[in-house]
Amino acid sequence: MKKIDNLSKKLQELQAEQQKLQSKIAENFYQETQKILGDDFSPSLALTLIQQGWNHSGKSKEDWLKLSTTFPGA
Repeated sequence: MKKIDNLSKKLQELQAEQQKLQSKIAENFYQETQKILGDDFSPSLALTLIQQGWNHSGKSKEDWLKLSTTFPGA
């Protein structure tokens, strides 16, 4: 039973760490998007640009996926 308790505790710790990392990535993404869009920034504009670009991009998707490893904090 002790093994199960230890595993449960470790799982909770890992989930907490995952949540922290996801929050950090989201914050970095938000800040970088603000820098790029400047005064025109809004979360809905950023989401619209991503959605429209991704859905209508064709070969650009491959290029974007290659560049995605350069995102700060990724």
